[in-house]
Amino acid sequence: MEDGLIALVSILLLGIVIYAKLWWEGSGMSWRFTKWYFGLFLFGAVIVGGYFYAAA
Repeated sequence: MEDGLIALVSILLLGIVIYAKLWWEGSGMSWRFTKWYFGLFLFGAVIVGGYFYAAA
């Protein structure tokens, strides 16, 4: 169970770090981009976390 949670949090943190780097460079991201970006990263994190949870 801990492996799934670690995978979920790791993917979410990776998404946050990448987004912060893009934002810091001044890319001028829209709200629509932000919603899609975090939606896709959340979807990926749930898939990877679920895989590691089921594999344990």
